[in-house]
Amino acid sequence: MNIKDFLQHVQDAYAALTDLSIIMLDLQHQPVTKVSNITKLAELILFSPDKPFPPSCFPNGDNIQWQRPMVVQTGYWGVKAIVAPVLVEQKVEYFIWAGAFIEEETKPIIKERCSRFPNSQIWLQVIEQTKEQTISMVEKKLNDIEKMAMVCGEYIRNDRQKQHYKQYFHLLDAAVDSARRFSLHMNDFLHMFQKLDTDIDFSLYIKRRNREWVVANAVGEKAEQLWNKHVKTAFPPLSNSLFHSRSAVCFENVALDPRFAFFAVHGVKPSAVVAYPVLHGSEIDGWIVIGSQTKCSLSKEVVQIGTILVKYWQLYSEYELVHIKMDRHFMRLSMLIEISRAMNVVKDTDEILRMMTDFVAELAYGDFVFTVLADHKRKVKVHCGTISEQQVTEYYEDVCQRYFFTEEKLLETIPKLCETKFGTVMEIPFSVHEHMHGVMAVHMKHLEAAKEAEVYVTALIGIGTMIMKQNNYHGPKQQLNMDMLSERLTSREMDVLNLLVQGCSNREIADRLFISIHTVKNHITNIFQKIGVNDRSQLIALVYQLNNRKYINEEHH
Repeated sequence: MNIKDFLQHVQDAYAALTDLSIIMLDLQHQPVTKVSNITKLAELILFSPDKPFPPSCFPNGDNIQWQRPMVVQTGYWGVKAIVAPVLVEQKVEYFIWAGAFIEEETKPIIKERCSRFPNSQIWLQVIEQTKEQTISMVEKKLNDIEKMAMVCGEYIRNDRQKQHYKQYFHLLDAAVDSARRFSLHMNDFLHMFQKLDTDIDFSLYIKRRNREWVVANAVGEKAEQLWNKHVKTAFPPLSNSLFHSRSAVCFENVALDPRFAFFAVHGVKPSAVVAYPVLHGSEIDGWIVIGSQTKCSLSKEVVQIGTILVKYWQLYSEYELVHIKMDRHFMRLSMLIEISRAMNVVKDTDEILRMMTDFVAELAYGDFVFTVLADHKRKVKVHCGTISEQQVTEYYEDVCQRYFFTEEKLLETIPKLCETKFGTVMEIPFSVHEHMHGVMAVHMKHLEAAKEAEVYVTALIGIGTMIMKQNNYHGPKQQLNMDMLSERLTSREMDVLNLLVQGCSNREIADRLFISIHTVKNHITNIFQKIGVNDRSQLIALVYQLNNRKYINEEHH
């Protein structure tokens, strides 16, 4: 049942109860319902050609002080009606007009006045037939009309609340749908907050950057001026007293509060503000702030639904982070498989050492990776990243002192974190055989990545040492060089090879060389046959074997 039908049914019931003609009007005095129980006296008043309805007894719509029903003059002397405001959340939304009646002992005077009206005979006849109302009867009608106003106001409030909840669920459903497609971004999320209430003028995401708080995202007509602005810690959510809050913080009547001067400086003057903490684990990672420039406070429902939205955003962010981590793990596992195949093709210990170092550097756990391999004849050191030659020398001497001059250290294969002048470093000792030992040192920027680094680095070292052990028992090492390739491959096949080892797809090679994909496939088949490899992964070995990527420093002792 829609709202108008419900109001009409309620009005019909109370018209029968009070024996009055009743109609409801909006704040512009336009009818909302049809007249119920139209009496002859009410008909004369409501449809009189000389005094169009509504009469002057109605207050202006801005008169919110009128909270109770009252008896008023209808505009015809002595003929009265009851006018009652319909309140929705303490605000007048509609008026009820209930009439018309005459009070006891007033009929003779009214009849005398009626003799002066146009159509006086009709008026006199109707007045004569109208029953006078005693004071107690009028009081009862006032109470009944007040109850009617309360019923209507409560129903309207509940109906609107129901519509609001439908809107809220629609927003949550839209958020879930966007998250399912991995297309929910912070700006879209902030727009959802503005849909909670038409009086919400702006929504912000305040995030910590380099020990300062900055407006990272801003939505709203004036709020865009706040984007990328630094927020002072005087802003209450950032103050010590509220910073550790784990729930929404509401602020009312803040227009003249100096703690909110940050907004006023940039042209935004909120009256009500709600701040929601955004948690990352147990720590506050940021604040979502919504505000209204017209309302002094926002409803509990808005605050509660906002809390649900923020919690949903946190779940979405965590899910997205897990998804990203899974993608990264799959990518790194794929890289580990490819580099393992490549190392197996190379058959050269020094080259394998370099490939291992390069791979770990690409995992980007820190600024550098440093590897030393030593046997009874020599020591080989390989490094990659932002580390100077002087630092390499210093660290090399330190590693040799700690690992290669002590018999006990050679037996250790357990990764450990060490604090050095270069920062935190994970050192992983390894052994190829009883006369060949090594250490890989990985700089760690973030300690929380140490467990993941240990898994990938130890797996790589395990594969590398296994291959080096196998190579140690397989006689002479294979060597490839550019001259050999140039002799075996045509110039066009060399072009294709160069693009292959750069990671280009068949389509990209065809586009760059202006040939068909079919021709590219033929060239690749010929290359594989001429140099004795079976797939692209084995070509990675050529990159390392031809020294196209890194430089090895060797020290012979």
